[in-house]
Amino acid sequence: MPWSNQNGSNNDNQNPWGKPGGGGGGNQTPPDLDEVIRRLQERFGSLFGGRGPRGGSGGPEISKGMITGFLAVIMLVWAVSGFYKVAADEEAVVLRFGQHVSTTGPGLNWHIPYPVETIEKLPVTRVQRLEIGFRHFADGVIRKRTNESLMLTKDENIVDISFIVQYKIKSAEDYLFHIDNPEKTVRDAAESAIREVIGRTLIDDVLTTKKAEVEVETEQLIQSILDSYSAGISLSTVKLQDVQPPERVIKEFKDVASAREDKERAKNEAQAYANEITPNARGEGKKMVLDAQAYAKEVVERAKGESSRFESLLAAYKQAPVVTRKRLYMESMQQVMSSVDKVIVDGAVAGHVLPYLPLDRQAAKAEVKK
Repeated sequence: MPWSNQNGSNNDNQNPWGKPGGGGGGNQTPPDLDEVIRRLQERFGSLFGGRGPRGGSGGPEISKGMITGFLAVIMLVWAVSGFYKVAADEEAVVLRFGQHVSTTGPGLNWHIPYPVETIEKLPVTRVQRLEIGFRHFADGVIRKRTNESLMLTKDENIVDISFIVQYKIKSAEDYLFHIDNPEKTVRDAAESAIREVIGRTLIDDVLTTKKAEVEVETEQLIQSILDSYSAGISLSTVKLQDVQPPERVIKEFKDVASAREDKERAKNEAQAYANEITPNARGEGKKMVLDAQAYAKEVVERAKGESSRFESLLAAYKQAPVVTRKRLYMESMQQVMSSVDKVIVDGAVAGHVLPYLPLDRQAAKAEVKK
């Protein structure tokens, strides 16, 4: 709306500079600096009980130097308010009228004070923790969030999974400008990733042997989703906390798991027994083969020795039959008599000795063969 009254209903209207608005305002000019200072003097003078230079009262008069000094103090305070301190685990993003102009590190820094520039401090080295499927409250109470934890496996079974995501800020600018709600973004990406991974995994594998694989695949998938958003977030780890069937059927699943564990234990025991007895059997078989080979060699060598001995005896018998026969007789008797009990009786009393055969002792020494 123009400063003068366009309807012409009030001829006493004033323009913004305090002069009459006659003639349509075509000749209006702004006042100079002296006029503005004079008016400020009048206003401030009235605050201290006087009526200013026109009123002629005794109130204090504000000079141009006082106003200049007052403005200088205000400017100094405003400039000092631009100093700020960044902690060791933080980075500060400097915004000029909302646009990113620089990023500063730890220490004392300065920026053009508000409203020209503002500061956003972010904990770039701090590992932040996000709980999915449950919430851990300060009083130690843990509450489940079934809308986050229940999901469907590849074989169409429902599994209840709670896990933790830990992450850090790797780019303060991306973290501040590319995503609206960082925590909700990470939570939604984590839920989407874990559901996709569980959706292509069997429930038995999730509950038993493939937890580590699920963690790795989920971490990689979450990171790829966040990178596609240019979120400026780097994942540290994904850790499964609790993986179990739904509460209504947990008893049946535990029975199945116990039976599976019994099966695995029996299989392991059988394998251990097989691992123990197989080498022993192989060793025994090898020993029997070696014993048989040694016995065969011994028999052959003995036969060869007997044959050589017989040939040498034959040659000696041909040269001296009587002597050889007597020597053979003596050797045979020596061999026989050395292994039996002997009783020597003088011939003079032999007729008076009653022959006695100790059958009980002979029976004890006898070897019964069946």
